[in-house]
Amino acid sequence: MKLRKRIGLVYLPGALPCFEDFGNLPTDLVCADAQVDGKPASEVLDMLIIPGGSLVESQSVNEKVTQEIIKMANSGKFVLGICSGFQVLAKETDVGRLSTIPITREGLGLLNAEFKPLVCTDRVIATVVDKSFITQEVGKEVTGFHCHTYGKIVLHEGARPIIITHAKRVNYKKDPQDLISGVANKQGNVVGIFVHGLLDKNPTILESITQSLGINAVELKAIRQANAKLLEQIHGEVGIGTNIRQGTANKKEPRLLMVTATGSGSGKTFIVTGIAGALKKRGYKVGIIKVGGDIRDAVSSLYLIKEPIKDYSSIKIGESGWTPLEQAVEEAAKKYNFLLVEGAMSAFTGLLNDNYKRPMSTAEVAAALGASTIVVVGCDKEGIEGALINTLNYVNILKRLGVNATGVILNKLRVSYITDEIRQTMKTAFQNAGIELLGMVPRLDLEARGMIPEIEIRYEDFGAQAIDTAEKYIDLDLLTKIALPPTQVKIDYAAFMEKFKNLLTNYSSNACEGGKPKSCS
Repeated sequence: MKLRKRIGLVYLPGALPCFEDFGNLPTDLVCADAQVDGKPASEVLDMLIIPGGSLVESQSVNEKVTQEIIKMANSGKFVLGICSGFQVLAKETDVGRLSTIPITREGLGLLNAEFKPLVCTDRVIATVVDKSFITQEVGKEVTGFHCHTYGKIVLHEGARPIIITHAKRVNYKKDPQDLISGVANKQGNVVGIFVHGLLDKNPTILESITQSLGINAVELKAIRQANAKLLEQIHGEVGIGTNIRQGTANKKEPRLLMVTATGSGSGKTFIVTGIAGALKKRGYKVGIIKVGGDIRDAVSSLYLIKEPIKDYSSIKIGESGWTPLEQAVEEAAKKYNFLLVEGAMSAFTGLLNDNYKRPMSTAEVAAALGASTIVVVGCDKEGIEGALINTLNYVNILKRLGVNATGVILNKLRVSYITDEIRQTMKTAFQNAGIELLGMVPRLDLEARGMIPEIEIRYEDFGAQAIDTAEKYIDLDLLTKIALPPTQVKIDYAAFMEKFKNLLTNYSSNACEGGKPKSCS
């Protein structure tokens, strides 16, 4: 059946074309040439979706694509921007969250709104407050999730709020407030939203779009058939514009690997991103799960592996996160054959906090999953010598708590004086501690804006360097070998915390007796 209505999806470096399903509506890709079937996109398409990602930071929406977006908007056709795509349509965004002065990036000005820093990464309930081509039922409650750093919207003349989110947590803490999360122009044909999953979770939104486009049930079925073919095309590429194709499908049974770190800043997200992309190249169907609610950490991996955020993508710890760990892993294991679970901060962060429902830490999650756990160690602050001592102590505590610590990746190394003899000494030390040295990653130039998560990140650059690093410096064969099938272990969290306290209070007597080293024999 020939499509009477066609819906485009912007497909440029920095975009997240698979972060959500967009109601399974997109039928065509709009790439850097801004053409569809050899014609300008504005002449072929009836609607254009600009997805989230790092489009503003990457500045990959070139002049050709810009012209087609503006033509569609001015001719009354429908344009929908989501998250970063919303920022593209708006006036400007202050991306200087950790800067002492504003750092602004200009948008197209089709929506007279500007954005300032405000972090929100929760599942949310929102209310439709005005009409547009995606919102016809005013007063209707809708659901989805937020995943943004620049979420404070300031509206100017001509911009109408159409959706208000009732957020419970912002800027990493419980702070309930209503936030503008959807904006339309006066005509209602150009819309920007912050709520991801809006088209997937809410029939009222999808019905509004199909009614606005005049799409009947038969045509919608044909559109979704075209969408399925489009997704198959998208999923075959690792990242966007890389020309790297996924390897032959790996049919192995599901395996799970927990990745934790000795602390924030160790480079855990960079390492997980590289491993995820490298495993996709090898043909694995990779799934990413984040411990805690800051799902932004998972986005750089999802950019490479072309997978969506789902409820199971975030494991609940305390008041942070979305889904209980047992449910999250069980659901994810149905879809993927290699699950990477990225911990929150250090493995022990939150373990002494008894104010909320457990688990409260990555260590507890790792123990409850019986997960093969690897530790990413940043060696830039204390040198290799200090990092080795701290890692051996760290792993010792993990093991004594019952966590299945199996490997370590030394990151941010200054390797100029590391000889083969020193390498062997390190490898032997870790093997004697019951873990494998999986990689030694040199200190890389990742300090510039655009290469650090949360600071104007450019996913295409971050992802490309992460894959290259994983393939050069990490033993991926050994890493896949030590991963284990997903399991569930019954944990007494109160006893787990008490054991941790006892290890702390008795640590000196365990390590030393009478001022002399205690024998290990």
